[in-house]
Amino acid sequence: MIEAHRFSDIGKGLEGQVLDYLQARGQEATFPHLIAVAEESAKWARFFDLDEAAAYQAGLLHDISVVIPDEERLAFHEAHHLEILKAERHLPMLLHQQQSAILAKEVFQVTDPGILSAISCHTTLKAGATSLDHCLFLADKIRWDRGTIPPYYDDLTNLLKRKELLQASLLYLEWLFNNDIQVIHPWALEALKELRSQVTVNL
Repeated sequence: MIEAHRFSDIGKGLEGQVLDYLQARGQEATFPHLIAVAEESAKWARFFDLDEAAAYQAGLLHDISVVIPDEERLAFHEAHHLEILKAERHLPMLLHQQQSAILAKEVFQVTDPGILSAISCHTTLKAGATSLDHCLFLADKIRWDRGTIPPYYDDLTNLLKRKELLQASLLYLEWLFNNDIQVIHPWALEALKELRSQVTVNL
């Protein structure tokens, strides 16, 4: 179900290819968010001695499946013979994280399993998440696309500055479940339970 895409100039770099891909599908308005998250992810990857280039690439592609309309997400997943959870059937937009990883692999030829993992859980997180998973997850929350400063921004970034990566993810998930949950995704719940058993947030 992924249509063929011929990049107009393969020499323009990943940013140019992403913009080209989005423009061809009328979704270029998403590009500034992708750049913002890529830069944020790379910044914290550098701070935590992670792979900065991988973090940037993951950020640049994390929402690339915006090109798939929400009403087509279930069919897209079914065509790839992938499991669809009850929460995802209720809110198909939740599939966008996994579908962005699919497009990253099939359209943009990303093969790094770490990058694909981070993209695939950037909305919900998951149990057993890697540091890169956490990095992209938090970058997306810091640079959310609601046009306002997130209410948890100061506390979350202060935890990151103290090199408390897991605590920062726990703080966000606690905020999410208390204030902004639309449907409970099992991955998010499992991540929350795991983090509660591992760390404590002290502000």
